[in-house]
Amino acid sequence: MPDEMLASGFDKQILPRFKFKHRVDVAPVTEGEADMALGDQGERVFQIIGGDEVRLDIAMPSPEADLFLDWLRSDPGIAAVESFEVDGKPVYAATEAASEVVVKETFDGDTQVGARLALVHCGRCHVVDDRNRMGGIGSTPSFEAMRGRPDWSTLFLAFYAENPHPSFTQVEGVTEPFGPDRQVHIVPVEITLDEIEAITAFVATLKPKDLGGGVQSN
Repeated sequence: MPDEMLASGFDKQILPRFKFKHRVDVAPVTEGEADMALGDQGERVFQIIGGDEVRLDIAMPSPEADLFLDWLRSDPGIAAVESFEVDGKPVYAATEAASEVVVKETFDGDTQVGARLALVHCGRCHVVDDRNRMGGIGSTPSFEAMRGRPDWSTLFLAFYAENPHPSFTQVEGVTEPFGPDRQVHIVPVEITLDEIEAITAFVATLKPKDLGGGVQSN
């Protein structure tokens, strides 16, 4: 993946979504040998808005590489690509003529199941909704606040990779089991990819909180 794509966070936009749909892990690299490469060679997959085509060159053919190519051209893949923004502006489009892209993300998870799981797993630290309005930890953002961020879905789909979650979260078939030398001081969050998608589908129903100028951190 080109340096500029990685620097913009594009890998965090598309790779978790592909993994959720197909249970295939893709790790980005900027140089050296790779199974496939985004650039100016291979099959056209999308367009830089106002710029060049982006192509996928499959250097090492495999069913997984073909699956990734097909996903990029599918409706969920196109939605993931076109909903990626930098400074509030879309960067890529599926068609050459596109100049302005508005894409509504959709999630396959059960929102009612997600609402229950969000309260069980996340409510101990985050304010989820009115059900635990006076709960949570003061230093953690509420679900409505995170819903107001442009990258909110990426935050939820790949939350287990962001600190402090790796220290107490186990995702079935994804994360490594805690070793005997790694003591967990709170009850672990044990969750599946389908359950994470259900939580994300529930969060999609929440009204985003107006964050004004955006979240500031020191």
